[in-house]
Amino acid sequence: NYFFMTLNPKALGLALAIAAGGWWFLVMTFSLLTGVGDAFVTAWGIRHPFFNYTWGGMVMMVIQHLIYGFVGGWILAWLYNRFQR
Repeated sequence: NYFFMTLNPKALGLALAIAAGGWWFLVMTFSLLTGVGDAFVTAWGIRHPFFNYTWGGMVMMVIQHLIYGFVGGWILAWLYNRFQR
């Protein structure tokens, strides 16, 4: 159909991976350097496996969200393409 486009699952997965991983990198780096938002980061972080409010914990959160973002974006694009037919 002319009005619907097909989404590229790999591209959407990479875009969401970069957005999710980048967000956690920026937020945790800022919080670890300044102490601002430590309660916010900790409140969200405890919902994730391997979370620690440390530099190593920041790396783990970024890696997790790179994976979650890619998988989530890939599934979202796949579902969209499947149901838009």
